[in-house]
Parts: sequence; C-alpha cells; structure tokens
Amino acid sequence: MSALYYPMIASDSNELFNVIEKYCHIHNELCDFSTIWHYTSAEGFKSIIEEGEVHFTHNAFLNDSTERTHVFDIVETVLESYSGDSSKNEFTEHLLELFHKKKEDPDSVDFIDPDEVQIFIFSCSLDKDSLPLWNHYSKNPAKAGFSIGLDVNEIIKMQFREKMLYGIGSNLYPVIYDDLEKENLVKEICDAAYSLWNLDDVNKDEIIKKTYAAIRIAGAFLKHKAFESEHEARYIFYIQNKSIDSIKDIIKFRDMHGIFTPYVIVPFINDKTLKDVIISPTLKSKQAKSYADLFLKMNGYNMTSKTSQVPLRF
Repeated sequence: MSALYYPMIASDSNELFNVIEKYCHIHNELCDFSTIWHYTSAEGFKSIIEEGEVHFTHNAFLNDSTERTHVFDIVETVLESYSGDSSKNEFTEHLLELFHKKKEDPDSVDFIDPDEVQIFIFSCSLDKDSLPLWNHYSKNPAKAGFSIGLDVNEIIKMQFREKMLYGIGSNLYPVIYDDLEKENLVKEICDAAYSLWNLDDVNKDEIIKKTYAAIRIAGAFLKHKAFESEHEARYIFYIQNKSIDSIKDIIKFRDMHGIFTPYVIVPFINDKTLKDVIISPTLKSKQAKSYADLFLKMNGYNMTSKTSQVPLRF
C-alpha cells in the first residue's frame, strides 16, 4: 500500500505545524504502513474488545523516562548550530529560556500555564509479531499477550465521520529514532519560526510560544534510539491547557501508586477497524487461541485469531 498522509485535525493552520506534517509525511513514505499493531495483556485485550475503546495515555506516564525531555536536548543541539549567526541571537535566547524553564522539573506536569500542551498517546507498532514487545507484555510463558491489528484507513475515516476528538489536534505517524532525522525536523521548525519572527508587526512572544508548542508536539514522535526495536507508530492528540475543559467528558483518571494519572477513552474498536489478532508465544497456544476465538465471536467479531510465529522453546 502506498504511504498515507494524515493532516492534523482541527489544529492551527500555520507554518510551524505544516513543517511537522510535511516532514512526517516524508518519513511515512519510508515506512509504508496500512495496519498498526497494539500490544497488550490478556486483561487489556478483554477490556478493549468488550468496551470497543482504547486508552490514550498522558505522555508523562509512559515507560520511557526521557519521554517529555528528549526533545529538549535536541532543541539545544539545533540552537547551538545557530551560534555563528549573530542575527539569530535574540530568537535563540528567548526560545532557549522557555525550554530551560520547562525542563527545570521534568517530572512535574504543568496544568496551569494556559499555553502548555498536554499530549496523550496511543502506542502501537509497525510489527505484528515482535519478540521484544512480547517479552514486555507476556513475561510469563503460561500467560498470553495479544497484538491487535488495526486498519489505519478505517480509523481515520471513522474519526472524521464520527467527529471523534473534534476540535482537538491529532496525528498518526511512525516514531523517528535516527538522531540526524530528529535534529532536521526540529531545525526545520526553528527555521520556519525564525522566518515568522522577522516579519513586521508580529508578536514575538507569541512566536516563541507557538514554536515551543510545535516542537513539543513533534517531540511526541521522537524517541531515543534505544527503543528502535519497538518500531513504534503513535496516534497522538494534543490540547493546550486553556482548552482542556473541552475534553472533560472523555478524560478519566487511574490511581498509579497514589498519583491520579489522566488518560482519554476513544471508541476506535469495531468490526471494521479490528483487522487481526495475534496471540503471543505461550505454553498453551492452542488453548489460548480456542478461547480467544470464542471470546471474539461472543462479542460480535466474525474472525479468528492467529498464534505467534516466533519460535520460542520455553
């Protein structure tokens, strides 16, 4: 299938966001994907099928400890490359000042600043049968994990048709792991921002704020290369604090060690979007498949699961 391009939905149509779209579109062409695979436990699979919903997790609570700060390091590298151009000093200083301020307490999430961007992520993979991901989601060989294949075209069509996440920015792109690619994307955003900065009669503070927001959103698709084996594709949506009341009907909270962690429920799962189900390597693969098939049938899905082709001997 040819590569797909998914414009941001209900986002600001400005040059900074267009840079993200253009750059990620080029990256999509290298990946060529039509199905994304969400790995989950048996409990997660049961909930997704019965409820027809998936959870977008706030990016402060994902397993990568540098999830929210990795892009800050990239920004510093890119802005250092501007150091030989004195005409960019003021722009660089203002942007670095804002990023340094935000980086002071990486474990804290700012829900006060009206311009701060909150990002929620539904993590998937381009690989349907991945040993590294099975190792994460099915650590016990007697207990199955599941890889759920979702039809990208159908999800996008349903999102537009049902006006899901309406009025909220959203993207679906493969993650970028290559350091040079990451720097190139951030540099293109900064270059576009600097062009806006030099226009007559512009609010320079607003340019800096928008540049920060665009880089933070782009950063959701930039991960440390240590995670490259996951071949991750991410469906994200993002919203600024000043608009967060608009999602109060879909935002929920779970208790994680005494911290109320936010996530968003999105009803993406139905007989059109659910394309395939793979069961992890397990000691009881035949039994797991038999009951998974019955479970799917009882929930209205005219399909059967498949078992992993990873040749593990337990």
